[in-house]
Amino acid sequence: MKIFNYCPCCKSSDLTFDGVKKLVCKACSFAYYHNVASAVAAILEYNGKIILIKRNNEPCKGKLDLPGGFVDPKETAEEAVRREIEEELKISVEKLEYVGSYPNVYEYKDVTYNTCDLFFYSKIDTLPTDVDETEIAELILIDPSKIPLGEVAFQSTKTCLENYTRKL
Repeated sequence: MKIFNYCPCCKSSDLTFDGVKKLVCKACSFAYYHNVASAVAAILEYNGKIILIKRNNEPCKGKLDLPGGFVDPKETAEEAVRREIEEELKISVEKLEYVGSYPNVYEYKDVTYNTCDLFFYSKIDTLPTDVDETEIAELILIDPSKIPLGEVAFQSTKTCLENYTRKL
């Protein structure tokens, strides 16, 4: 994987990638570390069912997902998941339970991001009615035992949902 064609410092094209995360310019020794990004998602339970969303953007447009997104700089995972829920579903959640974390690969515009996806759970009393349509094509309320895992966008989310439904 080559993230850059030219060194951002000296403009040389003599770059090497270690195959994991480090890109080095042989001309000036500039090093770019393509570290793991943090992302969050929430299993939201409403009356015994959970909320899935149909993605309205790439990657995986049209596939099923949980509400969530990337953690911003200087933000905790809990702050990020609350922010993402408020942005996408226009509701607030107070109590969050940590479910677990799973590695993931997120490919976007020819760049592969390795992520550590952190999952949370919360019961909600209000079903969202006004969602961010730039992010969400459809809101789906589903019995956890009937989740079509083959239609879920990301492996980390599939793994989380499989583990969650096994515990029910």
